[in-house]
Amino acid sequence: MDPESIIGMLEPLREPPAVHWWPLAPGWWLLALLSLGLIVYGLLRLWRFHLRAAPIRAARRAFAALEEKDMSDAERAAALGLLQRRVAIGVAGRRNCAGLTGQAWADFLNSLAKGKEPYFDGTLADLAYLPQVDSQDCEDALHATGRWLKNMERPR
Repeated sequence: MDPESIIGMLEPLREPPAVHWWPLAPGWWLLALLSLGLIVYGLLRLWRFHLRAAPIRAARRAFAALEEKDMSDAERAAALGLLQRRVAIGVAGRRNCAGLTGQAWADFLNSLAKGKEPYFDGTLADLAYLPQVDSQDCEDALHATGRWLKNMERPR
């Protein structure tokens, strides 16, 4: 027999159907679930960070409004002390900072900001509670509070 006649007796080749992409194999389902879980986890972490940073954002807005207000030096110093106390309680919690005064309060405020620069000392920390406030001390406290809020540590 002739090789050409043998080849002519064969049926034509049948190609298998194309492999569909759906339904996915179990490994792809696992990868999809893992990716979805990571995306949800990342979004939750981002949302929690956004909520924890809210006191700092609110304090920066309140500080900007405080700078614009027309008030006496004693009132401005009292408002700065209240703002500092609110931020510290909002960021670190009431239990950690509510009872601090004097140099301990100044050290605590300095620890909340990043960097090694001391923003407050004992006199600036107690300025809010004095009946008479020097205008230069009030300006120093205003600038220190502004720098402190600008350099606040991001919440963990």
